[in-house]
Amino acid sequence: MDGFYYDLEAFGEELKNIRKSLGLSQSDVSKYGFINRDTLRKIENGKVIPKHETLELLSHLYKKDLNELLLKYRLNDYSIFFDIKSSLEKKLESGDFESLRDDIDRLKKLLKKSDMSLYYSKLLNQLLLIADSVFEKTINENYEKAMEKLQKAMEFTIPNFSLSNYTDFVYSDMEIRILMNMALIIKKTEGVQKSLEMLLFCLENLSPEEWETKIKIYYNISYNYHILSLTEESLHYANLGIETCVKNNTLSSLGLLYFRKAIAEYHLGREEYKDSLSKSIHLLEITGQEKLIKTIMESCRKFYNLEISKETNMLVIKSRE
Repeated sequence: MDGFYYDLEAFGEELKNIRKSLGLSQSDVSKYGFINRDTLRKIENGKVIPKHETLELLSHLYKKDLNELLLKYRLNDYSIFFDIKSSLEKKLESGDFESLRDDIDRLKKLLKKSDMSLYYSKLLNQLLLIADSVFEKTINENYEKAMEKLQKAMEFTIPNFSLSNYTDFVYSDMEIRILMNMALIIKKTEGVQKSLEMLLFCLENLSPEEWETKIKIYYNISYNYHILSLTEESLHYANLGIETCVKNNTLSSLGLLYFRKAIAEYHLGREEYKDSLSKSIHLLEITGQEKLIKTIMESCRKFYNLEISKETNMLVIKSRE
């Protein structure tokens, strides 16, 4: 099902109606369809794209080909949405926040189309508000306004959401992304510990198939533990992020995760930090993130007294002590 997006709310509602028409409870489906009840609840609430295998298992119980049914809810213009989303992700990872406005304008144009479903409209608005929030936080350093935009984004799909009751809800991947960004603002306004608690909650509430968001959360958890000087924990989550990247054959965030791994190893006095740091630089070179490479080299010089240079196409890492 990769490469497409669906009106998950409408599909989940139809799935719920089919179940009820057959006189089945969620517990019945969990028992006879070999599916976790929480997973079924997420599918019926439109919070997750169901796996092909899951729908295969449920089809005999629901007396309908559910994979075929899902196709009815495939969204138009997904390729445009995916292109904008990918562009935003790359800019957010590389720190190219100044050019976020280009993608924000593209999203606004897409939203002007009158033939999209309510679900798709909500999805686009949420992505737009996330981008707007990042712009406010990083460029304008207006944390209050950035948080207001994220609150509004969450209310599109969870009207009664508030930070005081955030643990009460079941979240979609997009909603977890919103919550993650809230946690990053809270790190600036209320402290690292509260931010870390929210990020760990986000991690626990992601479905296995939502690995892209999981990678970003692993990175941010590792960084928060680094700030708290909990180095073993920082290394642990950096390694989990790297393992997730490798398992899913993605270079996205891999260079940054190796940097977090390298710094944790450096603080633990492990010589292999040089290998991890080299991998970080090489991966960022491969993905064309020269701005991040410069930031890492400056950070190493300023905070860790490490000089990184290239000699005859070789990366050399030396202590300046």
